[in-house]
Amino acid sequence: MNLDLDSLKVLQNHNLPTNIFIFVLGISLLQFLDSKILTAITVFTIVAVNIPTFLEYTNSKPRVKGETKKDQISDDMFYNSRVEDILKRLKKFKKYNKVSYKIGVKYLRKFFKTVKVLEYDNLYNRNQYYELANDYLKEALNHLQSISVSMPERSLNDGIKLGDFEALKKTNELSDILKELHKECYYILLNIGYLFNEKWSEKPNIYTREIDLNTDRVENYNKNNEVNWSLY
Repeated sequence: MNLDLDSLKVLQNHNLPTNIFIFVLGISLLQFLDSKILTAITVFTIVAVNIPTFLEYTNSKPRVKGETKKDQISDDMFYNSRVEDILKRLKKFKKYNKVSYKIGVKYLRKFFKTVKVLEYDNLYNRNQYYELANDYLKEALNHLQSISVSMPERSLNDGIKLGDFEALKKTNELSDILKELHKECYYILLNIGYLFNEKWSEKPNIYTREIDLNTDRVENYNKNNEVNWSLY
């Protein structure tokens, strides 16, 4: 049990007159009893008097941090400071389409959890997890980008009031944020892929293969994969 200020106040705030009386009585008896025996008796008496308070303190329920909601952005997803900044800016778009937002966040959390698995030094088959992380990222971006369909267009009155006539300002802002997120997450995967390929070239095997990497984020067209995983 960690010692805190509350535990230090047990004797201060409970049965204070009784504790003072015992202490004074113990001092007055010093002339009749050995100091060690008297100290032991005094301590035992104070503890006995305050047993109910000690029990109440030890039985109190500890404060437990609330469980992280899987469909909400939280600090377990902040892979680095850039990701943290991007995700915090993304939060305000939840109100436009809560369903798409929550699904997108769920897949994004799966992406970061898979990235942590990919960083294990003793992970043997990284190909499977690498492809899974890439799929989670695409699915997350697709759902988050679909929020733009639910966004109201700005009216002419809003443009006149603010002197800003950009019709799709919020949609463009969301798109820019997701482009930043895609870029940052893609290069996280890219760095992991480089490290894996270096290790694989040093010790190749028939059970895994080099990861196909490209810095331009351009993929070969696959009609069988288009509907499920292509970016929105």
